[in-house]
Amino acid sequence: MTQPSALSAELEKFVRARIGLSSTQALSLSSSLERDLGLTGDDAAYFMEAYFEQFHVEVGDFDFPRYFVEESAPGPFLLLASLIFKSVRKRYEREPVTVAMLQRATDIGIWDSARLRIQ
Repeated sequence: MTQPSALSAELEKFVRARIGLSSTQALSLSSSLERDLGLTGDDAAYFMEAYFEQFHVEVGDFDFPRYFVEESAPGPFLLLASLIFKSVRKRYEREPVTVAMLQRATDIGIWDSARLRIQ
């Protein structure tokens, strides 16, 4: 599946309101919720819960730890080890959730991670 050609006005309004982005701040289909918009932990959990509810998207195979670091993130020792040992670091790498993924899930009505990845 290809990337959606446009961000719906309703989804853009939702993202901006939930994250607190002004209309002058950049938001595009390629924006990552965590990396670009700073959404993490409990805030990300509340955001995704509200997203699924408002847009009537089935949760499908959405797995929070796959995409976001939970509030009970690894402690300083594991974070330091992750810098030293690639195998440990790989364990804590997350797939980014992009605005395009949200739009695609809205379009198809379900979070299907295989179908949401940019091809």
